[in-house]
Amino acid sequence: MQMSTIPNEFSKYFNNLTATHPICDALGTTLNEGSNLFIYTEPVEATMCVTIIPYGGAPPEPDNYKYETGVQVRLKANSRKRAIETMQAIIHDLHGNGSVCASTNGKVMANQSSPIIFEIQEGGERIITIANFRVKHIKLA
Repeated sequence: MQMSTIPNEFSKYFNNLTATHPICDALGTTLNEGSNLFIYTEPVEATMCVTIIPYGGAPPEPDNYKYETGVQVRLKANSRKRAIETMQAIIHDLHGNGSVCASTNGKVMANQSSPIIFEIQEGGERIITIANFRVKHIKLA
């Protein structure tokens, strides 16, 4: 499996959330790739967005049937409250969720139970929070 497939799975999942979903409700809008949802990096001018960033996971198990991929979800928001509430909603929704990566037989597990405040920009006008996830896979024969 290539690393790029997992970020694409996350992107599809976020793209399909309805306006009433807790993540969209906390963010104040639905997520749309290229507008407020990005893979790898977001444009500098983006002010309210979610970015999906893959990173290397643990090595495969010796039997070569179990492996994991790492994904960081980064949120840029316009207030500390919105950043923390939205990232907390993302953590709650993704942790243990098998439907996010169903086509890759993966199950998403959060590495922490609350958001990490990563950076404060523009005198507090932009808050960046992050959460790290592991996607655990089992190869089906």
